[in-house]
Amino acid sequence: MKNSGGWVGKILRVDLTSGKVTEQSTYDYVPRFIGGRGLGAKICWDEVPPEVGAFDPENRLVLATGPLQGTLAPTSGRFVVLGKAPQTGPIESFCRSGVGGHFAPELKWAGYDAVVIQGKAPKPVYLWITDHKAEILDATRLWGLDTYQTQQMIWKLHGPKTRAMVIGRAGETKSRIACILTDTGDASGQGGYGGVMGSKNLKAIAVRGTGTVSVARPKELMEISYRIQKLFSRKSLKSDPYQPDEKDFKFNIWGGGYGRGSLSLLPGELLDLCNSPSSGYSQTPDGCFACPVSCRSRVKGPDITPGVAFCAQSYMYLESMVHQPEKGYSKVTWQAAKLGDLYGINAYELMAIIPWLADCFREKLIKEEEVGLPLKEIGSWDFISKLLHKMANREGIGDLLAEGGQRAAAKLGGKAEKLSHMYYPRAGKFAGYREHWVYLGGFPTGYAVPQLALMWVLDNRDALVSHSYISALWGAAFTVGQNALTAVPEKIIPVLKPVMKAAYGSEEAAEFVRPDGKRLDWKWAAPVVKRYHEHSLLKDCYILCDILFPFLFDANAFDHVGDLTLESRLFSAVTGRDMNLEESYKIGEMLNTLERALAARDGRTRQDDVLYDIYFEKEDAGGRKYQREDLERAKSDFYQLMGWDIKTGIPTRPTLEKLGLKDVAEGLEKMRILGKKS
Repeated sequence: MKNSGGWVGKILRVDLTSGKVTEQSTYDYVPRFIGGRGLGAKICWDEVPPEVGAFDPENRLVLATGPLQGTLAPTSGRFVVLGKAPQTGPIESFCRSGVGGHFAPELKWAGYDAVVIQGKAPKPVYLWITDHKAEILDATRLWGLDTYQTQQMIWKLHGPKTRAMVIGRAGETKSRIACILTDTGDASGQGGYGGVMGSKNLKAIAVRGTGTVSVARPKELMEISYRIQKLFSRKSLKSDPYQPDEKDFKFNIWGGGYGRGSLSLLPGELLDLCNSPSSGYSQTPDGCFACPVSCRSRVKGPDITPGVAFCAQSYMYLESMVHQPEKGYSKVTWQAAKLGDLYGINAYELMAIIPWLADCFREKLIKEEEVGLPLKEIGSWDFISKLLHKMANREGIGDLLAEGGQRAAAKLGGKAEKLSHMYYPRAGKFAGYREHWVYLGGFPTGYAVPQLALMWVLDNRDALVSHSYISALWGAAFTVGQNALTAVPEKIIPVLKPVMKAAYGSEEAAEFVRPDGKRLDWKWAAPVVKRYHEHSLLKDCYILCDILFPFLFDANAFDHVGDLTLESRLFSAVTGRDMNLEESYKIGEMLNTLERALAARDGRTRQDDVLYDIYFEKEDAGGRKYQREDLERAKSDFYQLMGWDIKTGIPTRPTLEKLGLKDVAEGLEKMRILGKKS
C-alpha cells in the first residue's frame, strides 16, 4: 500500500540477542491500526504470548509514533511505549506509557514510524539510529551513569541535536517502577519500561534524523492547525510570558482554569527566587514539539539541577512543604524530584510510596532501625535522598519498594497492605497503579462520580490518563467559581449539560447525582466510559497530547462545547485518508476490544475489574458513596455495549469478527477462554 502522507513506511526491528537489525513495512499494520497504541497492541498480540514475562528477552519493547509525528500538527511531539509491563501486578500484562518532548519527530525524520526491540544483549549496549540505519553500540561506559550524564555522553558522541531515551540506575537494577527519560523531564513513567530496558542490557536509544514527513493536504493541515492555535492559546504579554495578550482569554488547558506554565512551581522559596532578577534563578515557559500552549516551565539556578517543572514529576515530594511549611515549595522539593529523574524512578509511584510509608510508621508497623530510613524526618532532604538511593540500588527496604508500592504492601501483608488501598484503588490481579481522581477532587475528600469508578476498574493502568472527561468537570467547576479540589457536583451539572450532549449524546450524561442529592446516578456511566475509551485510544494512535485532546470543554465559548472533530481532521489532512468522527469511533471500539483480548489472554476477567472495599465504605463530601451493586450493574452495561461476554468480560467471536479481529477470536478460542454470546 502506498502512502500519501503521515507514515514514513518503515518499522525498525532490533534483536539484541543476535545483534540483528532489520526493517518491516509499516503498512503491515496501518492504516487499520493507525499507529501508536493501536500499532503496539497488534504487535504485542502477534508476538508476546501470555507465558512471556516482562523481563524475559522475548518481551517486546515497542516505541511507536503515529501518522502526525514529524509534521507541524499541534501537540504532535508525543509517542507511546508499549509491551508487557512489569508494574502491572500481581500478573504482568500489556500496557502503555505516553511520552512527550522531541524524540518522536526525530524518529520519524530518521525514517522510522516505530522501533520494536526484543532479546537481551550479552553486555550493556545502546541503539544509535540515524537516517534509515541503526547500529547496536557498546554502552559499557554509560552503564552506571544517571539519566542526565548518559544524555550528555551521547551528545558528545553524536552531537547536541541528538535525542535520546535513557534509563538510570533504577532501570539497570530492573525496578518495576523504573522510567525511561528523555531531555530533562519527559518520560515513559507508568508501566516500568525502564526496567524492561535494563533487563535487555539496553541503556539508551539515541536518534538523529534529517529527513521529512510528507503531508497529503498541506493547506488543510495549516487551516486546522491555525484553528487549534486560536482555540487553545494566545501570544504572551511582553511583561509576563505566562499571561495571554488578549484580555479575558483562557488557555484551554484542563477546562480553562490553568494557564501557560501551569504545571510548574507552587508558591514558595524556589518560585520567589525565580521571580527575583538578581538571584540567578529563572523559570520560562516550555513545551513539547509543536505545542501551542507550553503548559510547563524550564527551571534553572546556581545550586539546583536544571530541568522542566511538570505535573507529578515536580510535585513528587510535597511532604517537604509540610516538613518546612515556612518555605513552601522549596529547593528541597525541587531537588527531590530531580534526584528521582536522575535515578529514573516513576514519580507517580513515589507519590504513593512515601505517604504509605508514613502511614505504616505512624501505625508502628515499621521502625526506623529496621528499614534504615529517618521516617521521623519525612519531608527532609536526608529522608528522600536515602530512600531514592536504596530504591534505585535495591538496597535493604529499597529492594522491596523497587517492586512498586502495591507489590511491597502485599508482601508485608496485614494492616500494611490494607493501608495501601487508599493509594491503589484497583484490586484484582491486574493492578499496580496509584490513585488519582477516583473522586472528583480526589479520594477520600472529594465527590464520588460513577463514571470515574467505572473508568478505574476497566483500564489497564491508571484511569483518566487521557484527562478528557475530568477536564470537562474541572472546566465546569472553574466556570462557577470553584476549583478541581472543591467542585460540588450539583453546581457544575447545569454547565456540563450542553458539553455532555455534544460529547456523549444526551444532557442526561451530566446528571451523575440524582435529584434528591442522596444517591449517585449510574444510568449514563457505561455509554460515557465506552466513548471515553474510544477518545483515549484514538488520541494515543494519532498521537496527540493528553492535556488538550479530546477537546470536550471550551472555556472561551458561550456554551462551553468543544470540538471533537479536530483529531480526525488532522489525521485526514496529513494522511489524505478521509475519516469522520463516527468512523474513528469504530476504530476506537476495535482497539479497545483488542486491548481487552490481550488482557484476557493474560488471565483478566470480570472478577479483576474491581475496587478495594474502602471505596465502597467511605462517604464522599456530599454524604454519598459508591455501591458495589451499582458498579457491577454498570460493568454489565459496559460489556453489553462492547459486545463482550457479560459473565466474564471477555470479547465474543461475533464481536471480534465484526471488528475485523478474526485472528484474535481464533487465538482466544484456542486457549478456551473466548467469551460466550449472551
